[in-house]
Amino acid sequence: MKKAREKKYRSRHDTVVKAERLTEKVTRKLKISEPERVDICIAVTEAVNNAVEHGNKLINDKFVTLLFEYSNDKLRITVKDQGEGFDLEAVENPLSPENLTKPNGRGLLIVKSLMDDVKVSTSATGTKVVMLKKR
Repeated sequence: MKKAREKKYRSRHDTVVKAERLTEKVTRKLKISEPERVDICIAVTEAVNNAVEHGNKLINDKFVTLLFEYSNDKLRITVKDQGEGFDLEAVENPLSPENLTKPNGRGLLIVKSLMDDVKVSTSATGTKVVMLKKR
């Protein structure tokens, strides 16, 4: 895959808007259809928001890295934070009846529903979400 664009952002609320703008710019340049652009933008903003708030806990000295790689038939987007990681098995099912009215906890579910493939890896030095969209 060819590296299209990489950007590092400080962990602030406005990072989500900046990441969305960059995603829109990259997906337009790659001539991705409007419906797929919308899906990709939503997935990226969810992943970046999780990285800023839950991973880096809005600590301004920590960064979120957004990487776009592409080929003729796919777009891979990686979001990395510098948080302490988390236990993927401990994430509650957002579709369980007791979780349906909670105001959060659906980010990964949304990302997985909008992208063709999603891989999440986590360690003591951060979390990495790799999203794939076939073209």
